[in-house]
Amino acid sequence: MGVNVVQGVSRRGFLGASAAAGAFVFIGVETPASAAEGLADFPAAVPVHREVYRNWDGVVVTDALWTCVPRQSADVVAVVNWAHQHGYTVRAQGYRHTWSPLTVATGTAADSKVILLDTTKALTAMSLVGSRRVRVQAGASMENLLSYLSSKNFSLVATPAPGGITVAGALAINGHGTALPALGEKPLPGQNFGTVSNLVVELTAVVWDQASGRYQERTFSRSDTECKAFLTHLGRAFITEVVLQVVDDYNIRCRNRTDIASSELFAAPEAVTDRSLSKLIDAYGRVGIIWYAFTDRPWVQIWEPSPNRPLLSRPTLTPYNYLFADNLPTPVPQLLGQLVAGQDWVAPAFGNAILLATDTGLTALGARDMWGKSKNFLNWVKPTTLRVTAGSHAVVTSRANLQKVVHDFTSFYSAKLAEYQAQGKFPVNSALEIRITGVDDPTQIDVPGAEAPALSAARPVEGHPEWDIAVWLDLVTLPDTPHQNEFYSELEQYFRRLPAELGVARPEWAKRFAHTPAGAWTDTTAMQDEIPATLPEWDWTVSTLNKYDPHRLFSNPLIDQLLN
Repeated sequence: MGVNVVQGVSRRGFLGASAAAGAFVFIGVETPASAAEGLADFPAAVPVHREVYRNWDGVVVTDALWTCVPRQSADVVAVVNWAHQHGYTVRAQGYRHTWSPLTVATGTAADSKVILLDTTKALTAMSLVGSRRVRVQAGASMENLLSYLSSKNFSLVATPAPGGITVAGALAINGHGTALPALGEKPLPGQNFGTVSNLVVELTAVVWDQASGRYQERTFSRSDTECKAFLTHLGRAFITEVVLQVVDDYNIRCRNRTDIASSELFAAPEAVTDRSLSKLIDAYGRVGIIWYAFTDRPWVQIWEPSPNRPLLSRPTLTPYNYLFADNLPTPVPQLLGQLVAGQDWVAPAFGNAILLATDTGLTALGARDMWGKSKNFLNWVKPTTLRVTAGSHAVVTSRANLQKVVHDFTSFYSAKLAEYQAQGKFPVNSALEIRITGVDDPTQIDVPGAEAPALSAARPVEGHPEWDIAVWLDLVTLPDTPHQNEFYSELEQYFRRLPAELGVARPEWAKRFAHTPAGAWTDTTAMQDEIPATLPEWDWTVSTLNKYDPHRLFSNPLIDQLLN
């Protein structure tokens, strides 16, 4: 089979040379450049160069674009005002750990009037302020934030698994982890079980000031109604600093199981056992699932707060304790190479080989049962992990409905996968990942008058206070896998047909969504009507963001379609 190309990215070119290692690393390509070459009057104090933008899964790739490195927030303001005067758009660039083209569009040409601001080099300061609060600049990584907090005896309840994402990036797309309280668990002061967006006490954004006719920084308290428009802004704003609510540090016992059959884990509500997902959530609160395609034993991750180390738990000192994920043994690399070459029929063998590697790796590394500081388990996905593309939805529902939501979806997914397989099609070759969090409940933030993030996928649903959790259902596969777009499209239709009494489904902004057979983000009806209809303050949020950026400096083609 020949090389497949989707959205200008060669499947073989993306994976080829690294397939044997099973680990794919991309870095920007930098070429020194003088601002005088093409950026007239550019702020002299801000270093600037040209750099290729490439996202996590390699689907979004651009020409070498103008990229600058602000050293302080005043530099951001200076560049933004320069961009306004010269007709440029401004895009914040973090670690590029995203699947959705919310920063720049793939194929953006070198002569496009867009400038990237790399916040990761200098806008990284953090400090404790007040009681259980941390002030942190936009470009700080979540890994460094957790490390800093731990050094001060503080932490967060949950964060996205990759540590290599910026705080502002997690905020823009309401990044989340896995976090619910176990039944009977006593909450810690300041404990928040929603997304990163719901941790914000105050934020500082670069906004248009009508009186001065310039962009300038403005701080919004969480008690300010307009703040909720910025808490999940999809890249339609530029945040320079946030204050987050934190909790006292705590220890975690992490157990990893591969002995529960999918039929038992995802059983119908009337057939649950103590090892079914809802019962595990009741017992431990924090449970994540990785279910490799075409296998029958998911990898179950359990993170249980545990003040003291159990006798048989291995102590840990650092995050990223699944080293086997970066050094996959034979025959995984060979099967991966076959997938890359277009031999998609090996997907079932690939899934079972990865499950075997997981089984072996967990045991060999003593990772079946571990214990240590919370930071050592909140981040567990390294940049060298197998890079896959992802499409995800959150179902906001009640805890009582959890088992039914998961059973119904996994039954549909399994039947659909079998249907494709019977036709000789293998659109999924990685895994279904399941995370469960609380909703973004503003009463969990210690600010009187706080409101929920307006565009968060985990925003509470008006009229349904019993819908208190978000079930994140994330399907991952290698980029450019044949028939993936059709498969994702059918899954999205499933979410749109979700029974009204069961909950509301919303896309996860950092992932792929709005599929047609032509690809992601091509379903204009979904983007302009169906998705906005799931969030009642959509129009208000668009209006508020437009008010603070009337010149649409902080936008791009996808954002223009969504937030028009």
